[in-house]
Amino acid sequence: MIILDEHEMVGQGMAHLLSAETDMTVVKVFSEINHLGYYIETISPDIVLCEAKIKGMNVLTDLKRLVDKYDSTRFVILTSYDIEEYKTRAHDSGAAGFISKGESADYLIDSLRKVYYFNRNLWTEMTLEQQILTVREREILALVAQDMTNKEISETLFVSKRTVEYQVSSLIRKLEVESRVGAVIKGLKLGIIEEDITI
Repeated sequence: MIILDEHEMVGQGMAHLLSAETDMTVVKVFSEINHLGYYIETISPDIVLCEAKIKGMNVLTDLKRLVDKYDSTRFVILTSYDIEEYKTRAHDSGAAGFISKGESADYLIDSLRKVYYFNRNLWTEMTLEQQILTVREREILALVAQDMTNKEISETLFVSKRTVEYQVSSLIRKLEVESRVGAVIKGLKLGIIEEDITI
């Protein structure tokens, strides 16, 4: 097993915990996302235990490519970002599971054994909420977060202003907020939009 965590000391602590189990070995702990492919190719781990976001970079963005390329390695997301949107993206990208760092050590160890020994997909034991917004609504929300007006959004997406107005109203209703600002705040909280795209 290898561990990728934004804070290497946290990763080392996790490695110490897991290595205390007689049937688990952590070969490498690292904090640089650009080293992930190299360590998978040189170590060929059974499991990659990784954080969802490393130094502002979202691991989930590239996860599907990694899952497809290294099909003998299982990817388990162990994260502080217990966000429904991240769960959905991890699931859709082929991760074997998504575990919050708030879970107990016993839960983590048990989950890793299920993945390794039984080739279990942990999603069958998790409740994965449906995506709240459509792809187009999420795209529009990201543009709203950049302080773009409905007219500017319509010109950017090559759709009518009326269509944008309808979809903005729809996403506000779905997010159960009262305004565009409220939608952006809720979108950030749920992980639907990234913090670094807001004004």
